[in-house]
Amino acid sequence: MATRIDVTLEQLHHLQARVDRQTLAAQDWPVVSGLVSMLIARTEARQERLRAKAAQQAAQQQDKQTTSGPSPAAADAAATEESSKPALDDAPPPTDSTEPDPPKGHGRNGADAFINATQHVHHLAAGIIGGICPACAMGPVSRYRDKVIIRVVGQPLFRPERHIFERGYCRLCGAIFTAEGTGLVLRGGIGTSYILYDWSACAMLIVMHYFAGAPFKRLEALHQGWGVPMPDANQWRIVDECDDLLAPLYRELERHAIRNATCLRFDDTGSMIIELRRQIHEEIQALECLGEPTRHVRTAINATCLYIETGQAKVVLFFTGRHHAGEIVDRVLAHRRASAGKLVAVSDAASKNFSLDHADQLEQAVCNAHCYLKFRAIKDKFPAEHTVAGEVYAAVFDNDDKAKALGLDPHQRMLYHRKHSKPHMLRLLQMCKDKTDGNCVEPNSPLWEPVAFVINQWPRLTKFYEVPGVPLDTNVVEQALIIPVRYLAGSFAYKTQNGADVGDRHMSFIATANANGVEPVAYLTECLRNHEDLAKRPEYYLPWVYRDRLEQLDSVPRAQTPASSSVGPPAQQAVQHPLRPGIRPARRYNSPHGAGEPQPVVGLGPDG
Repeated sequence: MATRIDVTLEQLHHLQARVDRQTLAAQDWPVVSGLVSMLIARTEARQERLRAKAAQQAAQQQDKQTTSGPSPAAADAAATEESSKPALDDAPPPTDSTEPDPPKGHGRNGADAFINATQHVHHLAAGIIGGICPACAMGPVSRYRDKVIIRVVGQPLFRPERHIFERGYCRLCGAIFTAEGTGLVLRGGIGTSYILYDWSACAMLIVMHYFAGAPFKRLEALHQGWGVPMPDANQWRIVDECDDLLAPLYRELERHAIRNATCLRFDDTGSMIIELRRQIHEEIQALECLGEPTRHVRTAINATCLYIETGQAKVVLFFTGRHHAGEIVDRVLAHRRASAGKLVAVSDAASKNFSLDHADQLEQAVCNAHCYLKFRAIKDKFPAEHTVAGEVYAAVFDNDDKAKALGLDPHQRMLYHRKHSKPHMLRLLQMCKDKTDGNCVEPNSPLWEPVAFVINQWPRLTKFYEVPGVPLDTNVVEQALIIPVRYLAGSFAYKTQNGADVGDRHMSFIATANANGVEPVAYLTECLRNHEDLAKRPEYYLPWVYRDRLEQLDSVPRAQTPASSSVGPPAQQAVQHPLRPGIRPARRYNSPHGAGEPQPVVGLGPDG
């Protein structure tokens, strides 16, 4: 019999933290012993109940077989077969014996993962629960756990609604009378008095085009077959107007990132803007006609990603144009306060990332993942060197995971790496120096690049155990850059610089929402629906503020949530939150900024 443990939930949480740190105290052992005893007792009880149930089923089957008169051997076989059968309400229909049994459950995702599923409840026939069992005609039937089946159906991305309003016409004065309700239908969205795209449709279009990479023409052809005309010109007008409505929010996002940044990771990838490509071609032709050299003409068009961490959240910003990542960082730092401390910046080892006008404001480091990839590229020709680099970085990244698991702050993490990771990094440096000092590698060898990289970038590679808060790599930036790469894979190019700027801002909203655990369609719908209030107080609609507001609403019991009404003004009617379950109360926003609020900083975009 397990003894009672007098301990509070808070004390158990503290105990769990000490277990994770492997620092149990003397007073913890009685609690641990009691918990283990309770677990043993519970497990033994479950096993005993299972054995008793099996014995009861075997006895019932024996009684039935005795009544009908089969042989004892047949009775034992039947009892064994009956004990292995599932419960009556979970029994599958008869199938061919050669087919395998279907898998149980809902796979990797449970039924609760489908948060936006419509719920349909199927009841048993009246009188079954509480009555006599129809199978044995003896035992009472009590309520059992519900069987949940998830059914996924297909549907178009956009669902049109046709509203028909009856009208009357006076033959004498020409007056026309229309049924009431047009105001409710036309109360929110982009379009005309004949066709209106709801805010949720606008948000879905933004995410499908700029995140999923579906071109406007492809969406048009796809929905044409579903009977939902979506001309590509209309789609561009929608995303362009949404960009104007969300402009105050983007400026606030930039301002928060610049002023509160603690860590900056950045990189860029190739992009294409037809307007700029034509301009570059014309510049080269003009110089060739004049007989002047063209090597100084910048021909690269890049998509740059800045992954900025602040004390509150993460901000992802995209910039596409005729620049490189270092120039964008300079433009960002130009708006940073002079009193702000040094900003940790991590990038690849390209020289253009370090020739900055505001380099004195940065604590610059280099991505260690790029270093390891250089060794992995030559593993077939130099397996021994690749093995050393692999062992070193396996230990370093494991140490970083352990530091996160222990919940260490940036300073403690730095000291942890200095103690556990520095010896491994010194081993890698010593191997590279041995190769160069012993003339074991020459500049034309494939091994030269990774060896030279380690030696030349050593101070920046090891900043993670010299300066608090320096990340090991820029993997989050590489993952974020998949968004513009995927867009270009589907659309091939932007037509104008304005189109690229609109795409950058929408991608920034989507990537920042994802980085902060916010569903982007619901988030953009909320921002667009309240665009008038957003223009007055954009900081209220930052993704992490929106997330915290949703969590507060989710914590309110469902019983306290008002029921929806079919008629009424928008401020009094309950609002169905897009792509989230349940009904959320509508909110009115009547508190604009005061006169003393700071003005936004100059935006980084062309219309900022």
